[in-house]
Amino acid sequence: MILLPRTPAETVAELAAGFRTGRAIHLINYHATPSTCADEYRAQIAACAGRFASLADAGIDGLMRGKAGGKPVLAPILFEGFRDNYDVILPILEEHGFAGWFFIPSHFLNVPPRRQRIFAARHSLHYGPDEYPGERIAMSWDELRDAHARGHFVACHSRNHTALTPDTPDEVLHDEIVVAKQELEDGLGAEVDTFCYLYGAEFGLNPRADELLVKAGYRYLFSNFRLQKLQ
Repeated sequence: MILLPRTPAETVAELAAGFRTGRAIHLINYHATPSTCADEYRAQIAACAGRFASLADAGIDGLMRGKAGGKPVLAPILFEGFRDNYDVILPILEEHGFAGWFFIPSHFLNVPPRRQRIFAARHSLHYGPDEYPGERIAMSWDELRDAHARGHFVACHSRNHTALTPDTPDEVLHDEIVVAKQELEDGLGAEVDTFCYLYGAEFGLNPRADELLVKAGYRYLFSNFRLQKLQ
């Protein structure tokens, strides 16, 4: 499901303008990253090395000011907080000089290991080959803190991987936006200023949820086709 506030033609025109001005971010999206696909991931990231700069080099604000340097910018997105993101693809990204973006549904990391597979199945967290039988499949907080300390980014992807719509009750919005930020910051021990809705909605499609993003203190919103500065 892709949510757009404009027509497809207007969206394409906006994307083309971003590429022309050098202010477009190239994304590679990953979810579970099993070791059985490690060679494929290594080939993908190696093909990007030398052609792209890491978003970490310019930072979000620098990119928005057009200070990304001479290369287009790449941001590898690691959705959901699966353990194999840390074990498998994180070393590959570091090998080629890229900072990863961990988009975390905060409560997943607090679910007891014996219930993580049930939680994943109930909340559309699609997990592939089970390489950790009897063990946890989510990252630990220690692993997330370590990734952050090594220069990778952490963003909030709701609390329970819940789709938020204009009809979502206020208490659910609060839990998935405000409580999620608090939970993620408490576990990480650092500020989390970036949010991404399930299905990648951009600012303006869900006014009540958007208002909570601002009140909670998020500064940026990643969506399908935009990176928006909220405040």
